[in-house]
Amino acid sequence: MNLGSDCAPDTKIPCTSACGARVWDLRFGRGLLTSVAMKPSQSLTFSSPAARLQYLILMGLFRLAVTRGLYGRFARGLGRVFGPRTAVFLHEGNAPPFRIALNDGYWTRFALYRAPYEPEVGAVLRAAQGATPLFCDLGANKGYWSTRAATLFDRVIAVEAAADTFADLHANTAGLPNVTRHHAAIHAVSGQSLTFVNTHLSHASARLMENTPPAARDRTESITTLAIDDLVPPGTPALIKLDVEGAEIAALSGAARALAEGSVLIYEDHGNDPACTVSAHLLGLPDMRVFSIATGLVPMPDTAAIRALKTDRFKGYNFLAARANSPLLARIAESFAKTAKPG
Repeated sequence: MNLGSDCAPDTKIPCTSACGARVWDLRFGRGLLTSVAMKPSQSLTFSSPAARLQYLILMGLFRLAVTRGLYGRFARGLGRVFGPRTAVFLHEGNAPPFRIALNDGYWTRFALYRAPYEPEVGAVLRAAQGATPLFCDLGANKGYWSTRAATLFDRVIAVEAAADTFADLHANTAGLPNVTRHHAAIHAVSGQSLTFVNTHLSHASARLMENTPPAARDRTESITTLAIDDLVPPGTPALIKLDVEGAEIAALSGAARALAEGSVLIYEDHGNDPACTVSAHLLGLPDMRVFSIATGLVPMPDTAAIRALKTDRFKGYNFLAARANSPLLARIAESFAKTAKPG
């Protein structure tokens, strides 16, 4: 990797992130933009000149990753060399910056190296803009979609269960007055206590403990539950993104009113689930419609159609679901149809 030719000199102009940190701006040349597949509307700033160097080395190493596990090993290994506080701030359009720790194997891989992150979800958010005042980011992780949604919706509700991850969510959204944060777990009923497992080295894979004990280096936490129907005000069809590893069916049982009143759900059906459990549950509900959003808004008549799309057992696939008579669904479908028209 030729660091000298891949990027133009950085402009040592301090910028201020949403977290209040001083960061260094970097203008990208064509070579680096191509290597990380960034859109023209995206740019990066860095917590320090050392973070800039760490980022460039990491992106070069990612090109050599022949197995999924190597991404995390590269990120953590460089993190031990450069220290745990180095970070990149991802800027996209008018959205607030999103802080990515450079020792984070998940976000450095998916939001930086394989950018843009989940473009199909972004398309749904843009389609729903102006059609609902409320976006719910349930299982918000470190707040990527909460920060993207803050400029699109009047109000954003972000819920995250893991304490360390919630601290990062809070830092990324602290300067956004229309974002309400809850340190809680989404489940069927509010006010209960649940124990979940923080998977070692994978904050994106936290799960309910239930009948599967934690591994030796996993950590467990107990947290209070929140039901979706207690978050979404009556009469407000919300756009809801649900990413709660293993608790989806319980979460949906706590969203009966919200879904009946026209809320639209973005959810994940994982490639390692051939039964398509969450999708099968939704398709079994009266008048519920399920759509693939990978290449537009494509109706999914049954689990066989959904299963055919899930070709990678290591990947989570995003789908959309809503009642057939949902006005919000109709507005989203209309927006997708306009986007699909030539010219």
